[in-house]
Amino acid sequence: MNNEENAARSETVIPVPQAPKTGSEPSAGSQVSSTSRVLWIGAYVVIMVLIGLRLPLVRQHLTAEVPVEVKAGLGDDRLLSLSMTVGTVLFFLVYAVIMCLYFSLAGFLDKRLVPAKAVIGGSFKVGVFFVIPVLATVPVNLFSLALGIVQPRDVPGYWFYFPSMAILALALFYRHWKGFRPGRKCLVVISALGLSTILALG
Repeated sequence: MNNEENAARSETVIPVPQAPKTGSEPSAGSQVSSTSRVLWIGAYVVIMVLIGLRLPLVRQHLTAEVPVEVKAGLGDDRLLSLSMTVGTVLFFLVYAVIMCLYFSLAGFLDKRLVPAKAVIGGSFKVGVFFVIPVLATVPVNLFSLALGIVQPRDVPGYWFYFPSMAILALALFYRHWKGFRPGRKCLVVISALGLSTILALG
């Protein structure tokens, strides 16, 4: 009896590490990866510069929308000009806040939903949920500025652009999320389509 107890006590248990599963979803530790901060800041600055360049168009549009009765009631063109200036500044400030919230949402999805990133130039990480909001804002404002259009949604093909752009971005980054479970794949597609069109509906 004593020999059996001594033998059991003298046994040594050596833990054998298990190899990670291939093709599985990224672990929680790998979800800290996100698009480089400098790219987020640069994209926000670019979009706000484009909005700033569009302000004369916005001011002109606001002035044209003022009813004749209101213009006659003011009686002074300086008051009308002041009110249009205030309206234009408020438009810029509100749009800046909206863009900040929009990019914050995109950054959250970029970090949590598809944490794998493509590397550009050896140092800049780029994710699909960074590419989508950039394509949803910068080209549209460039197009509006180049053609002098205040409301790009009136242009034919406007509503087709956003979902097609999101699908293209998902296809380009497919290798980063192809190993996900079916449920998470559906969530990635729905989130991408929603993120691409949320500004178009606003």
